[in-house]
Amino acid sequence: MAITGLTAHDALGLTLFVPYGRQEAAAAFYICAFGATSPRHWIHPKTGEVAGVDITIGRATFTVCGANPKRDADPSVPGPCAIAAPGRGSTIFQICVDDLEKTVARAVAGGATIRTPVQDADWGDRVATIVDPFGHIWSIAAIRDWLSVPDYNARGNIQLIEAA
Repeated sequence: MAITGLTAHDALGLTLFVPYGRQEAAAAFYICAFGATSPRHWIHPKTGEVAGVDITIGRATFTVCGANPKRDADPSVPGPCAIAAPGRGSTIFQICVDDLEKTVARAVAGGATIRTPVQDADWGDRVATIVDPFGHIWSIAAIRDWLSVPDYNARGNIQLIEAA
C-alpha cells in the first residue's frame, strides 16, 4: 500500500519513538524548539487517540509515535521502544539552523538538556548538542562555510574520502 503524496519509492521513512501518550508533547517540543511543522496526525480508528504525528523540519519529514507500553515494560518483546535513559539512543539527529544560540535556548526552555554547549567546531561551523525531553540526541549546527572535501580535510578533521 502507498499513500499518494506521502509514500515515495526513493525516500527513507523515519519514526521517532517516545513514551506512549507523549507523542503530541514531543511534536509540540519539535515545533517550538526547531520551527518544525506538523502536516498530519495519525488517528487510531478504534480509540480516536493520536497514534502518531508527522513532523517536518526543513525538507525532512518523520513521524513521532508513542512506543507500545508492552514493549517498554518487557524488553524481551521485539520491536521499537522509547529511550530508556536520556541520551542513550542509537541515533543522533542532525539539523542545520540559521541561529544556533536561539535554537538551543528554545530547546532548553522546552525541557532539553545541553550535552555539548555551543562552540566553534574545527571545521568552522558553530555547533551544539542537546538531549530532548524524550531522550533523543540532536546535533545542531549553524553552517559558516561551505567547504570542498580537500579544504575540509586540510583543517585536520576526520578525513573524508570520496567513494570510488
